[in-house]
Amino acid sequence: MLRLCAAELRKRSGGAKPIWIDLGGGTGWNIEQMDLLYGIANFEAVYLVDLCQPLCKVAEQRFQSKGWKNVKVICQDALGFVLPELAGQDSGRIDLVTMSYSLSMIENFHPVVDRISSLLSPQTGFIGVADFYVSGAAGPSGHRDAEKAGVLGYQCNWFTRVFWQHWFEFDHVYLHPSRRNYLEHKFATHKALNCRNHFIIPYLIQMPYYVWIGRPGYPVESKPLQLARSVTTHSNCAVAGVSPPSSPDLPPVISPKHYMQVSVPKHSQQNRSAISHKPDINLGPSILSTSSSSNAQGATSYTQGWSRLPYQPTKPEHSQFSTYIYGFTWEDPQRDLEVLDLRPGDNLMVITSAGDNALAYAAHQRGLTIHCVDMNPCQNHLLELKLAALRSLDYGTFWRMFGLGSLPNFAHTLDSTLSTELSSSAYQYWRQNTHAFAPRQSALADLVLGDLNHSNLYTTGYSGVALQYLRVITKMFGIHQATQQLVAVPSLAKQAGLWRDKIRSRIFSSIVIRFLDNPVAMWQFMGVPINQWNMLRSEGSMSQYVRDTLDPVFHSTPCATSNYFYHLLFARQYSPDCCPDYLTKDGFSRLQQVVGKGTDVLSPTFHLHTATLLDTLNGMRDGEFDKAVIMDHMDWFSPEDADSEVVALARVVKKAGFVLWRSAARNPWYIAVFERHGFTVEALDVRQPNSMKPLDRVNMYASLYKATKL
Repeated sequence: MLRLCAAELRKRSGGAKPIWIDLGGGTGWNIEQMDLLYGIANFEAVYLVDLCQPLCKVAEQRFQSKGWKNVKVICQDALGFVLPELAGQDSGRIDLVTMSYSLSMIENFHPVVDRISSLLSPQTGFIGVADFYVSGAAGPSGHRDAEKAGVLGYQCNWFTRVFWQHWFEFDHVYLHPSRRNYLEHKFATHKALNCRNHFIIPYLIQMPYYVWIGRPGYPVESKPLQLARSVTTHSNCAVAGVSPPSSPDLPPVISPKHYMQVSVPKHSQQNRSAISHKPDINLGPSILSTSSSSNAQGATSYTQGWSRLPYQPTKPEHSQFSTYIYGFTWEDPQRDLEVLDLRPGDNLMVITSAGDNALAYAAHQRGLTIHCVDMNPCQNHLLELKLAALRSLDYGTFWRMFGLGSLPNFAHTLDSTLSTELSSSAYQYWRQNTHAFAPRQSALADLVLGDLNHSNLYTTGYSGVALQYLRVITKMFGIHQATQQLVAVPSLAKQAGLWRDKIRSRIFSSIVIRFLDNPVAMWQFMGVPINQWNMLRSEGSMSQYVRDTLDPVFHSTPCATSNYFYHLLFARQYSPDCCPDYLTKDGFSRLQQVVGKGTDVLSPTFHLHTATLLDTLNGMRDGEFDKAVIMDHMDWFSPEDADSEVVALARVVKKAGFVLWRSAARNPWYIAVFERHGFTVEALDVRQPNSMKPLDRVNMYASLYKATKL
């Protein structure tokens, strides 16, 4: 909590010295720790407020020994305390209030929370809380700020809710959910983290606690945003001068390009005709749930090169995912860029995946608007982390995170630096998955498993499981050393020789082919769904497909210098000579300008939609996109699903715009669906059996198609 507060102070202060009240501060430990994180000399004044005289005496002695003249101990009640220098003039003057395990000890807590609200500065003030809690029987889904209100890990089981509430009451500590509910009612949630203290017996006895950062109220725009776009209504609500109502089931969606557009949720598409063209509309704070901050007037403005659109984490389509499927993107952006012909002002829609290709497009061409869409929140969490790291980290740290996939002090970096750039949901996810960059190593596991116990970002997620199984297979078949040489030899001729003489026959053994010819295995370890697997098998055997994929790759592109896809596959990390463009120094520098490092960005490049592709399309206006890159997405569909999505694409892709996709089939069945709904389809690349010419550096797909809107 203190690290998060220190990070916020660094971002918000603007050179001014803040005023801090540690409410229920006890012996002053918090203040001593904050000196290490932010520096007590950087505060105008620090006040420790506590009712217990013996604790206050310890605090006074502690501060005297430090020689701090700007720290005062106030031994008074939390509700009626008076700040000596600000007596009667403290309203709206305080920048930070913290409460460490003190909110749960205050019996009459409502007026105390109200008092804090009156003390905090409307522009720069915020509150930090760390405390135990229990949830109610119902979750916080009805909360007006539900996306940020800490729903991830919030809910407690029946035993936890009942047992800990009564247990703590023996010591006059009150964990009733009304305390946290009132806190989140009174303040806008900025960051929230729900955890369990595995007390005495790990995973059996779990004490719920939370860390929470809030801001005063829900600020109203000081002046209307100027819209260059039309604003679509929510249901039948007239929008002239008012904001669409927010609902826990129908979250508003914003789709900014140069400014901002409010779009209709899927449930209200029948009302698409209700459109206001009034240029001056106050959108209101309820829909601006993006990566933003408040300016001096309390208005919300973009300060990053991206926005994260609101979503409901508890919805089944999102809650089914506990991690990302793809820790890296398995489509070659080099070939995409040859086809896309990107120009400043282009508006793109792409599948997020791991975000690598969206970053490649933005690094290649400035002035793009890129809508990144994924139903799995964790995929957007991964892209958001990369964007936050681009904005706030130096190149060396960025390389360690995403080049090597490892950062031993990741938790500290996340709290102290990255947290201010992340949405609450992304912060929660990474705070609870710090092992992705800083794995908890076991000496016994290292002894038994050797390098199979190696873990980093790229061995996590479903794609990481595939990398781990590949390592097991290469060791089992005695080709591990050869695969390591494969990613090290700079000569293409030597690489081809290694593949041909030492690896190929083992990889194409009957056992491996049988494994790959199992649809369950393909889904669990390769992320290939049954519909795509059926398309692949309808045009030939799995053995033929694997040969057509791998043989051309290892005879055409060196894995040591240019084919970073297969380099990662075998090395489980990138190298400075073989990595995606966004990981090079030049790509990093270009992307830092895109995300606005050190500057404010009015019009973000990236817009992260946590939704199905169809729901996102249904929320866009006609002719919204110049180009759409949907990877192999259509391979996953049934005919009914494909028809609905192509109809939506036909509406939102402008005339002469196009859709780009890859397929596991040479002749995918849904070409006819595109043609039926107003597209002309062109086969850009089709892989022929036994051909030694790869379609791109991955060569995993059998075809690349372009559908142009007529």
